[in-house]
Amino acid sequence: MVKRLLAKPKLNLNPKLVNPLFWVGLGLMIAGGSASLISGAWSPVGIGLVVAGLVAIALWLSLRSMNASDSASPWWRQRSVQTGTNALLTTIAVVVILGGLNFLAVRIPGQIDFTENQQFSLAPQTKQLIKTLKQPLKVRVFSNQPTPVQQGLLEQYRRQNPDRLSFEFIDPQAQPTLAEKYKVRTLGEVVLETGDRTKTLEGDLTETNLTPAVASLLRDRKANAYMLQGHGEAPINGGQGNIDAAITELKKRDFNVNVLNLLEQKQIPADANVLVIAGPKRVYLEGEVKLLQDYLKQGKALMLMLDPAVKTGLDPLLKDWGISLDNRVVVDASGSGQLLGLGPAIPLVTQYGEHPITKDFGQGPSFFPLVQAVTVKPPSAEEQVTELLKTSPQSWAEADANQPKLQFDAARDLKGPLTVGVAITRTFEATPIAPEPKAKPEVTPTPSTTKTQAKMVVIGDSDFATVPNPQVLNSDLFLNSVTWLGSGADDPSLSIRPKELKDRRIELNPTNWRILIMTGLGFLPLAAFGSGAYLWWKRR
Repeated sequence: MVKRLLAKPKLNLNPKLVNPLFWVGLGLMIAGGSASLISGAWSPVGIGLVVAGLVAIALWLSLRSMNASDSASPWWRQRSVQTGTNALLTTIAVVVILGGLNFLAVRIPGQIDFTENQQFSLAPQTKQLIKTLKQPLKVRVFSNQPTPVQQGLLEQYRRQNPDRLSFEFIDPQAQPTLAEKYKVRTLGEVVLETGDRTKTLEGDLTETNLTPAVASLLRDRKANAYMLQGHGEAPINGGQGNIDAAITELKKRDFNVNVLNLLEQKQIPADANVLVIAGPKRVYLEGEVKLLQDYLKQGKALMLMLDPAVKTGLDPLLKDWGISLDNRVVVDASGSGQLLGLGPAIPLVTQYGEHPITKDFGQGPSFFPLVQAVTVKPPSAEEQVTELLKTSPQSWAEADANQPKLQFDAARDLKGPLTVGVAITRTFEATPIAPEPKAKPEVTPTPSTTKTQAKMVVIGDSDFATVPNPQVLNSDLFLNSVTWLGSGADDPSLSIRPKELKDRRIELNPTNWRILIMTGLGFLPLAAFGSGAYLWWKRR
């Protein structure tokens, strides 16, 4: 009798009516916690949902303990309770882990780029440039429909220096006054502003255009490149073999590009930062060569692109710098150029020297139609010489390129690998010209001397600069060479090139297509169905 009085009351409830309380309570708790996590604060609604969930779960536990239909064993030992508890703990663990990951993602923004060529990552030069901003930089995109690609790119820039770089998208129709202030004429124009200086981006909003524009805006000056003409050099526009595309890219890198004819002007402009001689076909006169020599002694820069078997008259200048040209056509028998449809007289280069011009080239390809070897004497203490371009070990300098079948002749040919491009930096003692004094001094002053650096790039071919193919590095080589010569080794636009999407599609012939369809739609489903039928038959 006493045991009966002390026994807990029992209810005859169907477990199917009691168990849903647990899932209702769990759902209420998750809803309340998620709402508070998203809003960033515990609101009355969120707290109410969590409390209601706890009450529902407590009511479920009470009813289970008083339910007479359950087994005589304690409710917490029942299999259904243990299963439910495991499900609850697993759900809570998943929610906590996901919540923690989202919390870290919001507080510590970042991304991991798993694409093959880092399609969604900025170049190291870009990161370094943005991180070293000394004053605020504003990027304004005048577009009424910004694309996710543009927004993602600018967000990557902003993350490098959120305190000094910001961006905004402006609808020019909604804000015509602002569009007029920055002289916006077409949709999609991008205007950069820092301090009292502004610059309109040329071309599309890409890293290859934006980073050089930012560097140009911060530098607040333009370099002057002069293309020498008058000796059959490659024309800068029009005509066969022109380098118009390369000149256009140079202008995007903040270069003023001009034409210079030494026969007509008889002097080199004082504002010239770099001279480019691209494939001359006629001889330079002695006076012109003297002008080039004096120009370099002032600490300036020169790029020579010289084809084999052509007399240019530049030998005295090359000799002064310890450079000699082989004049024989380089032949490549490795067969690597066949992937690009190239013959043996167009060597493919994948080996580059350690230099700002080729810093990020890796083993990317570049090719040179009818190129000659370039050799340099061992550098002196005042020189730095880098062999920029090297052909493969299966190449050689062919003495007779007109023979029907090109074969290496050890007696006449020069065995590879061969250097076809060099970069040289030389230090000069420059004596500035002092102004003429008004009165003759009693003691003649000794002219002061200063050290200055001159730079030269010599490549044994001129046609490489006319190749617009983005799959090779020809255009990058020309642009980076002129940029290094005219701007300096620390220019962030060096080696930043467009990132091409790799086409990894598999081309299948009709037979392979039929095999694939029969396997996917026939064999695999039948194999799964057969395995299931076999297991069912075995368990009967």
